[in-house]
Amino acid sequence: MSRAQLPFVAFVFATAILGLPGAAVAHAEHEAGGALIWNEWSLTPDIVIATVLATGIYIAGILRRRAAAKRPWRDAAYFAGVAAVFIALATPIDHMAEHLFAMHQIQHLLLRMIAPMLIALSAPQAMLISGLPAPLRRGALAPLAGSRAIRAIFGFLMRPVPVTALFIASLAIWQYPPYHDAALLNDGIHYTMHVTMLAAGLMFFWRVFDTRPSPAGASHGVRLMMLVAAVLPHIALGAYTTLKGGVLYPAYDVVGRLFGVHPLIDETVGGFVIWVPSSMMCLAAAIVVLHMWGKQEERTEERRLARLDIAVPATGAALVAEAAPKNKAMALGVLGFTLAMFVSAFLIGLIDHIETHARERAELTHTARP
Repeated sequence: MSRAQLPFVAFVFATAILGLPGAAVAHAEHEAGGALIWNEWSLTPDIVIATVLATGIYIAGILRRRAAAKRPWRDAAYFAGVAAVFIALATPIDHMAEHLFAMHQIQHLLLRMIAPMLIALSAPQAMLISGLPAPLRRGALAPLAGSRAIRAIFGFLMRPVPVTALFIASLAIWQYPPYHDAALLNDGIHYTMHVTMLAAGLMFFWRVFDTRPSPAGASHGVRLMMLVAAVLPHIALGAYTTLKGGVLYPAYDVVGRLFGVHPLIDETVGGFVIWVPSSMMCLAAAIVVLHMWGKQEERTEERRLARLDIAVPATGAALVAEAAPKNKAMALGVLGFTLAMFVSAFLIGLIDHIETHARERAELTHTARP
């Protein structure tokens, strides 16, 4: 991890940890099974201060870097990402998520995928660092960025395999029914759930959308493989939660499901959120990576043409041979993603078959009883 990256990561983690306790406080103040209304907002000081800081520091960075190139779409992505975190934690979504599994998955979709994707796409490190007061940059971020131990830890965690594993774990661990129910019933565990989900999402998509080309950043083929590895657990877990026949998360019945929704319907809708919208986010990210790959190839070709007077391939065959490794890598990345989608479809069909078979056996057993 470079010194330019580490301050940004530290800032994001600090604002995340500052903002999320407000959600935990809101959970503690809300009585289990109490009536929820659409105008319940968690406008606690923690969430408001974190949102104001994240927005204000970025705006200050924009004002200090007026001479820099205009980047309106990146600025819009950053503000939309901050807004997504605010929506997940401060609006009535947070209260309803305590009583509906489906709404809880929408909240997690915002925290794990939508907000991190938008923030990472904005590449905000320069604006955030410029927006910080000079004493804070010199006194806190500079020593942090210069620490070999911290850089080594984050450098390892941000490698493609570890960061992808962390992202998948943030889904699999917290969807495991005993842990999910424990988080719903305990404010401290719930707080930990949200922190780790947001952190894992930021780290993962920061690596996927890293503006640095290889070797400083991961190759675009590797980024596609990261997304393939991430989408498969979403499809498998979402399909199982949608198609299974029993209740997996009874804690929602303990606190009281909102609107009198049947548990199986609630979990079916929530499983669909894990299955389809979350998978679509990974597909959208893959499209962005392919676009970035194409742009990088264009820049590489432009630099190659600028050096034509230094080294020119002698024949057309030489030109083809020069481009072959890049084209092969891109083709393998696209092929891998396509194969992953095929395997996913097969897994979904297999899960559906197993579930249907189990349901039929249960019905036969029930019928055969005297």
